[in-house]
Amino acid sequence: MLHRSFPRPRPGSAARHVRAGAPLLPLSALLAGVLLVAACGKGAKAPVSPTPAPEPTPVASAIRFEDVTKESGVAFVHVNGAAGKKWMPETMGSGVAAFDADGDGKVDLLFVNGEYWPGDPRGAKGEPTLAFYRNETEPGGPIRFADATRESGLAVSLYGMGAAVADLDGDGAPDLFVSGLNGNRLFLNDGKGRFRDATRGSGLEATGWATSAAFADVDGDGVLDLFVGRYVDWTPKTDLFCSLDGRTKSYCTPERYPGVSSRLFKGLGRGRFRDVTKESGVENPLGKALGVAVRDVDGDGREDIAVSNDTSPNNLFRNVKTVGGVALFTDVAIEAGIAVGEDGRARGAMGIAFGDTKNDGGVSLAVGNFSNEMWSFWSAGRDGDFFADESMVSGLGRTTLLPLTFGVQFADFDLDGVLDLVGVDGHVETTVQAVQPTVTYRQPPLLFRGLGGGRFADVSAQAGPAFAEAFVGRGLAVADLDGDGRPDLVFTENGGPARVLRNVTETRNGSVALVLRGAAPNRMAIGARVVSTVKGRSRVDEVSGGDGYLSASERTVRVGLGSAPSLDEVTVRWPDGKTGEAKGLAPGRYVWEEGREPVAVR
Repeated sequence: MLHRSFPRPRPGSAARHVRAGAPLLPLSALLAGVLLVAACGKGAKAPVSPTPAPEPTPVASAIRFEDVTKESGVAFVHVNGAAGKKWMPETMGSGVAAFDADGDGKVDLLFVNGEYWPGDPRGAKGEPTLAFYRNETEPGGPIRFADATRESGLAVSLYGMGAAVADLDGDGAPDLFVSGLNGNRLFLNDGKGRFRDATRGSGLEATGWATSAAFADVDGDGVLDLFVGRYVDWTPKTDLFCSLDGRTKSYCTPERYPGVSSRLFKGLGRGRFRDVTKESGVENPLGKALGVAVRDVDGDGREDIAVSNDTSPNNLFRNVKTVGGVALFTDVAIEAGIAVGEDGRARGAMGIAFGDTKNDGGVSLAVGNFSNEMWSFWSAGRDGDFFADESMVSGLGRTTLLPLTFGVQFADFDLDGVLDLVGVDGHVETTVQAVQPTVTYRQPPLLFRGLGGGRFADVSAQAGPAFAEAFVGRGLAVADLDGDGRPDLVFTENGGPARVLRNVTETRNGSVALVLRGAAPNRMAIGARVVSTVKGRSRVDEVSGGDGYLSASERTVRVGLGSAPSLDEVTVRWPDGKTGEAKGLAPGRYVWEEGREPVAVR
């Protein structure tokens, strides 16, 4: 039986355990949940889904990364405004977005920054801003970035949290949404990597503590909608005194503040939105959202939304139907088995990500949790009805017990055709080790190699010095920064420098990278469902409009081939429901326009 052993402090008191003694759910309760789910009727499924495949036999390679931050030119240092007041937002930021801003085929980086609090003399010298780095890497050369913040129009100050990326006006260029503590920002791209602030009049000016966000066409009208996670009802005026020793102030925990509902905005086109939170069924006043992930969980052609809440039950909003132009959702997290942990209690859930880890057309869900709460890892079949808790049998449980994990992400780092899993860690309380010697404030990241069948092996110790370095990890983005076919990593640190890690895994495995281009206005094909088959083994991927923690990874679908000479077959269900098919794709990068054949590019 697991307990959170880091004391969650309460106002004006010494630290104490706040979650001790909960019994495990009885088997009868679990069976009842399964029977309840089985009794629920399901709609028609999309025709695009793989047939059951034999257990994968991945080609083993030692996954390794090299820290190239200094030579890459990325010099971003996050500002959280900490000045001794111990205000809660200081502990949470920030995110990073990896996307091709100027259409040159190279992945650029946007780092979200914070601000100094009012009255802080450091702010008199100028507030920090967002940071944008343009990718100038040459083919076959080292990773190189140039600071292009001012020329991009993104030298904007706000107490920012995260970012989401999508083409909102149908011009083929990715636009940006940045969430924040004191209001959000919307930036439209002119196609050359120059952005203008289009927040005013967009309908997204909402205040409150916004966190992770995700784009998706949830109502099927071809225009992207936006789900914005929100955390707790905190302001400087409502700040509470919390303490670990009864005397000295510490950072408060989410249990001390009321939750607030996340929001769903219906896209009206050309960067305009309308709040449909209440009428859509996603309103949850008790929510404390930190992570958001979108995927068509049950394969019915409608995008569902999973939300990881910190100390409040998680949500799985099942997209049921569209009425009057608004998508209607039902929260099925309890029936699906992902609302709480195996002890029946809500966890301190942070980042969240979906992936087909068994190469069977089903879906797994990974969630990074608070210290002394192992990562959550659930898996469901192709109908997405019930998620079995496989945190322990997956090989993740014991290793992930002590760390406090924020960003998590699936990717095939060794290109063997099986998804691996990475997470970044770091505590929220600087003095945690004084009350719990086994838990540190700075913590090294974790890397798990996928073994197939939803099983993993901890390979952090073999992944290079970058995975031995402890820091206060928060955001995480996966992207091929140098164009060599191997996914690289970008980490952010709360109150510290970002890290750029180059994938230097020595492998003969090849990959096929698919850059999908859908019909306007959803030119980034967000929501497209890809079924790829290699040597009789299939996997389902989606072009997601948001997942992880406060961050946006490159939206290229990458299929590791292992020892296979080519990708046998790949089928795409485009966001508008049309399908496309290709066979025999050799290793390389392809741009695939809807209605056309894939075209090989550099």
